[in-house]
Amino acid sequence: MSKVIIGTGSDLPEWALTNDDLEALGVGYDRSRSGKTLEQWSLERVGVQVRHRVRPGEGPSDMGTRAAQRALDDAGLQASDVGLMVMATFSSDYRTPPSAALVQANLGCRCKFIQIDAACSGFVDATITAAGLMDALDVENALVIGSDANSLYCAPDDFMAHCIFGDGAGAVVLRNMPGSPYGLKAYSGGGDGSRGKYVWLPGGGSKEPMSEKVLAEKRQYIQWAHKEVGVFAAEKMAESALAVAERAGWGLDDVTWFIPHQAGRNVILAVSRLLEQPEDRFFINIDHTGNTSAASIPIALDEINRAGKLKDGDRLIMPAAGVGMAWGALAVVWSAKRSW
Repeated sequence: MSKVIIGTGSDLPEWALTNDDLEALGVGYDRSRSGKTLEQWSLERVGVQVRHRVRPGEGPSDMGTRAAQRALDDAGLQASDVGLMVMATFSSDYRTPPSAALVQANLGCRCKFIQIDAACSGFVDATITAAGLMDALDVENALVIGSDANSLYCAPDDFMAHCIFGDGAGAVVLRNMPGSPYGLKAYSGGGDGSRGKYVWLPGGGSKEPMSEKVLAEKRQYIQWAHKEVGVFAAEKMAESALAVAERAGWGLDDVTWFIPHQAGRNVILAVSRLLEQPEDRFFINIDHTGNTSAASIPIALDEINRAGKLKDGDRLIMPAAGVGMAWGALAVVWSAKRSW
């Protein structure tokens, strides 16, 4: 049974920070060490010019609600038409209730909701989960959301984290359409928990509850192995793209667009080299979004959709890899139709 994407939506908070803004705020960057401005460093290393930030009191549920509503509008549906919502985030508004519950309440529907605690591969994971549950629960329409407020977990003096990470949300509406030539055609995925501490947020969990010691040692912020993460992400995104293309019965030359997790411009270009595919077939928008974790693929999909760059029957591969360390990809045949 085909699960067809019939609507897309996204949300980037209004508060936008340029590289010059970040440097002026003081995020631990020392020009004397590199001889470059933060703008120069960021463009050369990760390709980010602007990233967005939630305002105090905002969280993934607020961004996720706006993205979901825009996806519903694009699909021509009401929230009451949705029977399932699967949301991916690693930065939930509260420990409980989950952000997915808040989004459901904000939308005013009573669908089954599930939240997946995942970051970079979160949208892929949530889509795979939703596709399976649509059959199990006999659901016609489902919302899949990725939303993360990464900025809240960047240490004040970690300029690399501040440069690359952004806040945002993206969403799609899936429709169950048996026999359709469109929609999700294959999935791939995997994980290596032995490398889980490549990206680590040790403070605030059950093993290290929030305390004066945790706060003093800044263990409530992301700790990450920058070089290892970049190499891992490029290799696993390429690996998952190859795997999902094979499962879909496609050659890489059959793919119209690669819409990857926006881990970094350098990482995405490394994926294009590993796959021996031209750079212009990779949709890159990290320059004005930053790495938005679980939200990056659906934000990019919404952007390329609304820009009119997708044509009926286009073949899309959406690979992701990162926090966990986990990876996966989706193979999708795009439908430009909006009447069913």
